Amino acid sequence: MKYRVEQLETDVLIVGGGLSGALAALKVKEEGLDCVVLEKSNTKRSGNAGSGIDHIFSYIPELHEKVGYSMEEMKEEQAQFDLAGLGLGFRSLNDFFVENSYDRIIGLEKYGLKFRFEDSNVPGGYRVVPQFHSVPTSFNFEGRDIKPILTKEMEKSGVRIHNRVFVYELLKDEGKVVGAIGVCTRENIIYVVRAKTTILATAGGVDRLCKSATGVDFERFHSSSMNNGAGKVLAMNAGADIINMEYTLAQGGMEWLNWTMSAGCPGGTYWPCARIIDEDGNVIMERDIAFSPEDPNYKEKHQKQFARHLEGRKRVFEHLAAGELLYMDMAEATDDEIEYVKWSLSHEGKCNTLLANMDAQGISFKDIKIPYFYTNMVQTFVSCSGVYSNAKCETTVENLYAAGNEIAGVSNNSAPEAVVYGIEAGLQAAKKAKETECGGKVDTSQVAHVQQLVEGFYENEFGDKWLDIEHAIQNIINTFGTIPHSDIKCRTALNQLEKMEKEIHLHAENPHEINRCLDVMFILQTAKAIFLACENRKENLGPFIKNLNSNEPDKAPEDVEIYGLYKDGGTYKFHTIKADL
Repeated sequence: MKYRVEQLETDVLIVGGGLSGALAALKVKEEGLDCVVLEKSNTKRSGNAGSGIDHIFSYIPELHEKVGYSMEEMKEEQAQFDLAGLGLGFRSLNDFFVENSYDRIIGLEKYGLKFRFEDSNVPGGYRVVPQFHSVPTSFNFEGRDIKPILTKEMEKSGVRIHNRVFVYELLKDEGKVVGAIGVCTRENIIYVVRAKTTILATAGGVDRLCKSATGVDFERFHSSSMNNGAGKVLAMNAGADIINMEYTLAQGGMEWLNWTMSAGCPGGTYWPCARIIDEDGNVIMERDIAFSPEDPNYKEKHQKQFARHLEGRKRVFEHLAAGELLYMDMAEATDDEIEYVKWSLSHEGKCNTLLANMDAQGISFKDIKIPYFYTNMVQTFVSCSGVYSNAKCETTVENLYAAGNEIAGVSNNSAPEAVVYGIEAGLQAAKKAKETECGGKVDTSQVAHVQQLVEGFYENEFGDKWLDIEHAIQNIINTFGTIPHSDIKCRTALNQLEKMEKEIHLHAENPHEINRCLDVMFILQTAKAIFLACENRKENLGPFIKNLNSNEPDKAPEDVEIYGLYKDGGTYKFHTIKADL
């Protein structure tokens, strides 16, 4: 089946139309430039925010200044999240986020998103709840339809949206990115887009690398089930650095049976109702409560409660790992508190389906106990891994920018960072586009290669099914991605992945399966990058363990080396990057 090539030109090309991509596009239009968005799904519900958001954290001056929690304190906490405290993050990125979080997140009100409520006792009229910081920093807001709303705004502003287009390669000329090649997965069209600047806004997740804890294909925790590592692969293949890929895999975790969207329970979306109990009803983790901003001890009380919360989560994990059964329980909650949680759930990703099922069966949260279980499966963990960028979202290849969750070195990278760095990427890419006369030349052989690839999927009548190959990759991850890592396991995995890469002949029945075939090729390349990075790092550091017998303490953050991985002429190369502590 033959594909026709369609040429497009624009000032700024955005790969991915999720939360960060949509906000980047709107910023480009505010700057008066033309913008094309290529989205492999549909921008109305694509990306990690596609099914909604109910929490988004920020520094909130009206509240935090009143209770004595400074912006500098939030910066310090942000700098210690996840891997950043080990020296694997970038202080400049985290500080920039905190400094710009409030204006950019509350700026979403101009699109009609509701952040203020008449029943609030918080300065500014916000609903603010505890989540990741020592005092409450998370706006509780009505974000169920954030993506349809932003899609409508993009359409009104003149953004040229092309849905169902899978971007497979970036175009380069004289060492600069000059656009991309995308494959339509509804019609037989290959889009060749020339652009002055290009933004990668591809969600940052790599969830498809691992099997779901429920055993159901595409059933994933909060993030989109489409996450395949695309931005990392596109950047790496174009010669841009990706970093911290050895930290992409983790092992062991707690889940709800047959439902991976626990939404931070017993905190998060289930605040303030949920607690965790054992089979005998003993409380293993108490529920959190709210303190009034008028309380002179507000900050101290919340910080003590937060410390207790962290200890409780650790205790829960220990009980589950020991084989005990634990349950989420709301028996103590008032009716008003449960209604509040139901409101939160109605806006948080995927959780509206839980509410709908409970309502259909006449089940009340007061009457049920939801079981947790411990899984020892290999899972993905992407904090601080991704495309190496500075606070202007510039990558190590000229005219290529990263947005939102694709940016590496940012702590707890999620919806708030997607907002802040989506807008920033749009601003900086627009500035550069204004200084650039035109996009570069298109390498026609590159276009021909992609065309031959996708047409070949149809011709391989007796070729491999994409889902069989995806399962095979997941089996390699689950077998050789276990902790501790070792050079032997990494090399064995790489040999199997390289053999698969050479020998597979994927077959597609229709344009939709073309999407899945391209997905699998990105998943495979992401897996290779991870095992190469695990092989490259030699010493234990934080959750990365290679030598169980080592008693050496972790290096001081200022001495930690970050390894950049990129491709040069088809060869994978590493070099050392220092964090800006």
